[in-house]
Amino acid sequence: MQANTTDKLRAFLAALQERQIRIRGDENEDPSLVYANAILRYFDVINQHPELIPQIVVIGPTQAGKSTIVNILLGTEAAKSNALAGFTRHAQGFCTNTVSATLTNIVDELLPGLSRVPLDQLSAENLHEYTITEIETRDAIVSPAMFWDTPDFDSVSSRSYRFGVPKLCAMADLIVLVVSKEKYADQSVWETLRLINQAPHPLAICINKANPDSSVQIADAMSAKLHQENIEHGGIIALPYESDPDLQRMRESESGRALLRLSQRLLPEQRKLPDSRKVRTFLQTHWLDWTAPVRREIAAGKVWNNMLGQEFGRAEKRYQQNYLRDPHYSDTLQRAIVRLMELLELPGLAGQIGRVRNAISWPARTLINKLWQRETPQEDGSRKPDFEADTLNETLNDLLITLQRGIGDRSANDDVELRSWWQQLWMQLQQESDDLHAFIEQCISTHQQAFEPHIEAAAEDLYHYLQQHPATLNSLRAARVTTDVGALVLALKTGGIGLNDLVLAPAMLAFTSMLTEGAVGRYMTKVEEELKAAQLESARQHIFTPLQHRLRQLPASLDPATVYGFDEATLNAAEQELNKL
Repeated sequence: MQANTTDKLRAFLAALQERQIRIRGDENEDPSLVYANAILRYFDVINQHPELIPQIVVIGPTQAGKSTIVNILLGTEAAKSNALAGFTRHAQGFCTNTVSATLTNIVDELLPGLSRVPLDQLSAENLHEYTITEIETRDAIVSPAMFWDTPDFDSVSSRSYRFGVPKLCAMADLIVLVVSKEKYADQSVWETLRLINQAPHPLAICINKANPDSSVQIADAMSAKLHQENIEHGGIIALPYESDPDLQRMRESESGRALLRLSQRLLPEQRKLPDSRKVRTFLQTHWLDWTAPVRREIAAGKVWNNMLGQEFGRAEKRYQQNYLRDPHYSDTLQRAIVRLMELLELPGLAGQIGRVRNAISWPARTLINKLWQRETPQEDGSRKPDFEADTLNETLNDLLITLQRGIGDRSANDDVELRSWWQQLWMQLQQESDDLHAFIEQCISTHQQAFEPHIEAAAEDLYHYLQQHPATLNSLRAARVTTDVGALVLALKTGGIGLNDLVLAPAMLAFTSMLTEGAVGRYMTKVEEELKAAQLESARQHIFTPLQHRLRQLPASLDPATVYGFDEATLNAAEQELNKL
């Protein structure tokens, strides 16, 4: 496996493990994911630091005698059993060479999540610590080298610290598994063997504290089980029980010498990295299990996006039906006609209207908004109505309520693994309710301001068309009703009348009727359809799309302590690199 060929894969799996710890707690980590990350990290670090001295890692369950075996391999009394109930809770490294800053920095990289402290500062309360101690010895099986006495992986409290063991196994040039005659068949032993066998390192097995009468049978039984499980190993050595253990005597015994020879034989002369094909198979075997919660969240996100798509589609149709296609509410064309009246330069009124226009900003929509929202109450004390804004607000408020109800249904009826995701989304939508309503108001305002030039353009388009039909233009200018409408327009612009009142005034109705006759009427229909199409597009651009985008982002706002939060593109990129290994 080459360096820099799996950056996205390594980054994804490392982030996945971090989030798994954050969500489940470190006592519920997936050991296969821990080991996979450690193996990938080992490839990366060794490619950068091939000078790392050999690492001999001794592992085993509680009271198997790991410390004794470490001392036998070292040739000196260095490792000591933990005084607390015989448990080994911290990884302890014993280096037969000078402990340099380069060495400790490399090991720190290989053991993320563990803090290196001096041996005399290891704390029973902080189980995520390890230590490196320099040892003087001439009898170690190899030197310079690092020998590791590791935490037990089977004690009651080991769930809080046992996953340092896979990290140490991943960096090992030789693993020595130590089991006692009471523990060799324990489930924790075989779970560990199955795990490290997926990306195997040289493995020696030591059955410690064995009775001479039963050691052969135990070794044979374990060998058969290893063969049955297709677990690779280099050999099994049984050491007899010593009531008064003496290190030198144990090293010189027949079984002690056999252990030393086996360990030396299995240690490669040059470091051998795990077979990349086996690593690929290991990753692929567990991939679907590791990524299952991520896939569930992505699937839920797609359901949410589909829900949004359906509801926003309905909202657009409702906006069209209740406003754009409703003659009573669609005042868009009437606003263009109001502007057209100005352009017609009505005799006796043009100067007055022009002065008002200069005093109050134009286009017409801004003017009308100012008139509707100013403190000029109607008889009932309310503001003058903005039918488009009211329709949009009502439509979008109903949309939010429908979405809230849909999320509630999902949180009650979806798969158990996803109910929490939907419940959090429901709470997030609730928490952002006020901000969302303010956002809707701002979007409506932005839309209406952005649409004003279309009204101006429509009025000028109508005026230019009338200029091409001088007879019609002159008849409009000469008509008595035109002067009456001009007076109404002046009243509108000075705040004396609302647009809705203007539209329903007899003079305005008569003037509109004149415009809708003959060829001008057909052109008016064309202009109206273009206006409505532009208004719908503006509402999409400035209201529906921004609001839908904001709601699509709600899952990204969920509590990171409870969700994995990966997007589909990140997952797909990691999978592509996995398939290229």
